[in-house]
Amino acid sequence: MRNKITRYFFNLPNLFFILTLLSFLLPSHYTEGRSEGLKSPLVFVILLFFIEFYFIFQLSKLKNTRAVLDIATFVFALFFIWELLVTRLDVYPIIFIPSPENVFAVFIDDRVKMFLGLVNSLFLLLIGISTSLVFGVILGTFVGWNQRLTKALYPISKAISTVPSLVYTPYVILIMPTFRSASIFVIFLSGFWSTFMGSINNTAFVEKRVINSAKVLSLSTTTILFKIIIPFNLPRIINNLPIKISAAIMTLTAAEMLGADNGIGYYIRNALNFGNYTKAIAGIFFMGFLVAGLNAAVSIIKKHLIKWNY
Repeated sequence: MRNKITRYFFNLPNLFFILTLLSFLLPSHYTEGRSEGLKSPLVFVILLFFIEFYFIFQLSKLKNTRAVLDIATFVFALFFIWELLVTRLDVYPIIFIPSPENVFAVFIDDRVKMFLGLVNSLFLLLIGISTSLVFGVILGTFVGWNQRLTKALYPISKAISTVPSLVYTPYVILIMPTFRSASIFVIFLSGFWSTFMGSINNTAFVEKRVINSAKVLSLSTTTILFKIIIPFNLPRIINNLPIKISAAIMTLTAAEMLGADNGIGYYIRNALNFGNYTKAIAGIFFMGFLVAGLNAAVSIIKKHLIKWNY
């Protein structure tokens, strides 16, 4: 029992957590001579306690806790240094580096705008990523099954995939009929080529004895592709999803910052245009929370739907 208490509470992350809370007791000159005063620390405190509870939960759940301790130490140390230097000691110019209280208070003040932007961005992301996965996996598996097509198309797709979708995002926005269709298309392209090439390679990894057994049973090519090869490679497809999600969000954000009137990227661009760095930084944090949430959803999906691995 004593070892568990020592493990959960007497560690470096909790030291920075307590120091951050204690720093609220120090006097602050943040409001002197500034148009924007210091907001209530309520949202920031709630976030700190949420991270603390999640940190303790992970410590109790995992056997190898070194990575959890390192991540929590970095997060709490960052918040402590940010609060101490900006809000309490007033070291940095707060026009460009606002206090954490003000940044996280934006999540309450602009909750409606941020929620609507989240819904719009999630819709575009889900459509773009899902279509790139479906077409990339099906076409890639079919090409990988046919050696002639593999030799003809793989070098071409490898060359095209080296060009980042961010490069032609402005052009796609210009030629597509609507911004929504342009965003979906560039998100589709950001994930299609890597999925396509990965599916070609994954087809070659399927064990020969599995394919031979299917051929002995006189199964059709369609059945082999959709009932054997694609399910066999599903863990690899799911494992690559976090990388595809990050690339898709980066592409979507760039597109929204160029020509959108809604979405997370638009929210950040609009805040920067008006010099509101508090809202801009809040939007960046919001985007980070979105990526973390989507990656957590992928892990849950993999845990409950994919019962096999290799």
